[in-house]
Amino acid sequence: RRPPPPGASGDVIYELQNCANCHGPAREGTRRGPPLSALAAHWTRELLVEYLADPRALVKREARLAELDRAWSTDMGPYDNLSHDQRFVLAGWLLSN
Repeated sequence: RRPPPPGASGDVIYELQNCANCHGPAREGTRRGPPLSALAAHWTRELLVEYLADPRALVKREARLAELDRAWSTDMGPYDNLSHDQRFVLAGWLLSN
């Protein structure tokens, strides 16, 4: 993961954080991670920002996420290298497409 430059857009943050390694370059999903399309059906921006900050904590609290975590056997770590504002930008971008 590389730090994004100040004012980076969501797609740039996605690229620099290597999200495509697990979720695909077009967020289509891979064998390593679920697709990231239609997230707005189950996520709010604030909840996604919280998840990006500490995925394990939210998975423990949310049964729906625990089920997805088991199905995908994910081991997504926290994006603690991003500021809250950068996670907010990334979450907005993920939800908008």
